[in-house]
Amino acid sequence: MTRIVRLCRADIHGVVDQMENKGLILKQYLRDMERELDQNESMLKKILLSRDQAKKEYDIYYNETENVEQDLKMALEKDKDNIARQLIKKLKPLSRYLKEIGCYIETLDKEIVRHEECLKERRLQHERLRLRSLEYGRGLVRSKWEKSINSTIPREISVETSDAEIEMELLKRKEAIKGGEQR
Repeated sequence: MTRIVRLCRADIHGVVDQMENKGLILKQYLRDMERELDQNESMLKKILLSRDQAKKEYDIYYNETENVEQDLKMALEKDKDNIARQLIKKLKPLSRYLKEIGCYIETLDKEIVRHEECLKERRLQHERLRLRSLEYGRGLVRSKWEKSINSTIPREISVETSDAEIEMELLKRKEAIKGGEQR
């Protein structure tokens, strides 16, 4: 009974294998990979956009910090301790926030590099699969062509040419040359 079940399973697998069109499966893999590449590129663009926005924000807070630093320096030079205290109170959160944005930008830069490397590798894999798919398609066309050629060419072609055939061909060519000179 187990032998019969095993035989049925093997037969079913064989039928499914024959039903699968390997060319269509390759094309579907390519479409899936292209969709995944598009998603990865979209994700990379979002990360780049986030980094650019963070850099703009960093520049704004950096300029504000520099202005507060200048004001603080001026207040200290003029012995305005109350104003200096207020500026220090304003400067501390700005400095912390500036540091956090800087760390966030560094994190995004690392993530961008990682995504770019991953995307580059996946593009390479996609190109390899695309080339294999083309090669597979050409192989199918070539095998169909060879089969059609083999079916139309007689199997028993005489490779050896008789002396009489050679003499006839020689005469035909001489006549063709003489005919061309007379015109």
